[in-house]
Amino acid sequence: MPLRLWECGSPGMCRAQDSDLQRLWEYWEFTSCSYGMNGVEGAVELGQEGEELPQSDGTCDACEPDEAQPATQMCRTCDFAFCDVHADKHQRSTRHALEPYSPPETPTPERQGEEAQGGEREEGVAGGGGGAEEEDRPTAEEGGKTRDTVTVERLRCTEHGQEGSLYCKKDEKIVCVVCAVQGEHSTHEIITLREAYLWQKSKGGVDLLGSTQNMAERIKSKWTRPDMSTDQLESYVNQQFDELHRLVRLEERRTLHLVDLKEAFLTAQAAEKIAEITVHTERLQEEMDSITQQLGALDQGEEPESSPIPMDVEARPR
Repeated sequence: MPLRLWECGSPGMCRAQDSDLQRLWEYWEFTSCSYGMNGVEGAVELGQEGEELPQSDGTCDACEPDEAQPATQMCRTCDFAFCDVHADKHQRSTRHALEPYSPPETPTPERQGEEAQGGEREEGVAGGGGGAEEEDRPTAEEGGKTRDTVTVERLRCTEHGQEGSLYCKKDEKIVCVVCAVQGEHSTHEIITLREAYLWQKSKGGVDLLGSTQNMAERIKSKWTRPDMSTDQLESYVNQQFDELHRLVRLEERRTLHLVDLKEAFLTAQAAEKIAEITVHTERLQEEMDSITQQLGALDQGEEPESSPIPMDVEARPR
């Protein structure tokens, strides 16, 4: 087909070929209708970057939304569906290969479940090593900080197997009666658990808030000194935090010891009350048995004699 020339409106201006102008017009018409994108090249770049485009609904993506025609052709390069008219324009303007349009497959619930299981297996294989390490790490940390529940069994003397019912003031330790009388604590000052709890509580704990504020002030004063090198400042900061950690651990041990003492003396107090109630119940049972026996004896003494009274035969009326 011979090329025709298009006359510019102004003399002396450029002259363009009619076929080139037609292709430019078709290209602009397509790109202006394609979801506001800046041309097919932008759509191709968007697809290459991996961003998901809107899934086709079976209509032409280049038609007006209210007048969309059924899609008959598909451009895999741009991932757009076209009707016959726009497919011809798109092919002539971009030289892309088109193929017959086929509706996208709707995944069934079974297929979705298989894909989800497959994705989980892939994630498990890809992150298997890291996952195992992460699972093992909390276990190791918990193992190092595990503390038995405060019970009478935990406070029982491991040497004699008796309950810890007394307290050694020198060693600050809960002991049993055998340890206090015959064991290594026989020469030490022994007090009751309640007295030990009140004594430990009156001693007061570590002022962690004040210690932290003082540490911050000391570090701040060292920080502003020009004669302190980086290594010296780092060493000083580490020393201050080590001291703070020591105070925290000291307060932790003191608090847990108070918990042990309170649990121990409350348990011992409850055991004493239970013993008193048991003794009182036994006495009441004995009194009830005695009263029952006395009532039985009274019942037997008041019963009338069962032997019949003899009657005079002669005195009978004839």
